[in-house]
Amino acid sequence: MQTLPRVLCSSDAISSATSPATTRAQGLGLLGCGTVGSGVARRLLASHPGLIRGIAVRDPHKSRDIAWDDFSSDAFDLVDDPAVRVVVECIGGLGLARELILRAIARGKDVVTANKDLIATEGPWLAAFAARTGASLRYEAAVGGAIPIVRALGSSLAGEHVLEIGGVLNGTTNFILDAMESGARYDEALEEAQRLGFAESDPRSDVDGHDAAHKLAILAGLAFRRPSVSRSLGRRGIADISSADIEAGAARGLRLKLLAVARRAGDAIEAGVTPAYVPEDHPFARARGAENVVRVLGRGCGPLVFSGAGAGGDATASAVVADVLAALESRERVPAHDGEDLVVRSLRAPVLVRFADGRVVMGDAISLDALEASGAGGRRDVASIIPVWSDAA
Repeated sequence: MQTLPRVLCSSDAISSATSPATTRAQGLGLLGCGTVGSGVARRLLASHPGLIRGIAVRDPHKSRDIAWDDFSSDAFDLVDDPAVRVVVECIGGLGLARELILRAIARGKDVVTANKDLIATEGPWLAAFAARTGASLRYEAAVGGAIPIVRALGSSLAGEHVLEIGGVLNGTTNFILDAMESGARYDEALEEAQRLGFAESDPRSDVDGHDAAHKLAILAGLAFRRPSVSRSLGRRGIADISSADIEAGAARGLRLKLLAVARRAGDAIEAGVTPAYVPEDHPFARARGAENVVRVLGRGCGPLVFSGAGAGGDATASAVVADVLAALESRERVPAHDGEDLVVRSLRAPVLVRFADGRVVMGDAISLDALEASGAGGRRDVASIIPVWSDAA
């Protein structure tokens, strides 16, 4: 687990309680103006004119479809501007974005980001550092697009004893699997997802399960109130799924989804990301196209299901703007959790074994770690082994 640095990017980290920049200023500095950043800018320019203090981009001379003509190429200068109280990071990645976020937090400024890669790998100690400087770190847009799941876990469900959190957290893979249900091959479905903008030109983050693992780590940390990072999670993707796998499930009233779930199992937490068969009447089976479905199962509240657009510029920008307004009004913050990083054991589930000769049999529960290690069972006559989701597992 990482320790907090004494001072990050600044020799004068200050508390928001005493900083003129954070007690009087109401300005916003926007870092990046791509798909999400431009959506944020358009919304704020329309609803809160005068709020944006500056927009920093890599190329200030590039034509952009927003009513702003004073772009800057110096993101550090914008972060340091005493008139900026909230820094909105829409750059992405783990390099420059990380350095700018640290610089803002060191100066006691509130940070809003949709950067799931950074939050999933370094979020716990960034949140702890923000708590120390009096800043806030908000990342509703990092999970589920416009679905308000981060805010729900951090405030409305803060006192709930959560038994399980997870579901369909990646819209790209859900779109691909849906298309395969309709008869498309995997490569055809992926190409269509790329054409429509649901998948990147390099789709590995989505189809290999990294994106879903990042989101699950964020949700698990909030749900179980422990620092959580995605490197502790087992993960399988959908690249090896075939039309025969889809058909084997459909014949048994099952739909194939990429699931990301963390749940209590006795005194432990088991979690992982895997393609899995889901009964057609299960909430996880409801996600269509690029939708996300997240379910929280609590001891007191029972099952709560959140669903909606899990990706896309408009949905993500909506969540970013909501976080910006919450920061300006000093409303509820995402909590920073203490203790050791949440260590999970591998998710377990029964499996459906499809043999090369067409036979399909149900197997006993197996851990995701063991399944990953064995591939397709280590036998030439086994075509695939895919978990079957059961709430009672």
